[in-house]
Amino acid sequence: MAIRTVRACTQCDEDHGDGEGTRFFGVPAWRICVVLCAAMPIALLVYTYTTR
Repeated sequence: MAIRTVRACTQCDEDHGDGEGTRFFGVPAWRICVVLCAAMPIALLVYTYTTR
């Protein structure tokens, strides 16, 4: 099985895709990760508060 890679060109004028990386449903993956990392501790605190 051949490994496919994306090579960076040093002198090219063409646009080679998305500058924000992988996208899920049009949203950059790094934004989803930031939201999840902020939401998980809050959800844990809310769960802890409601179960006491």
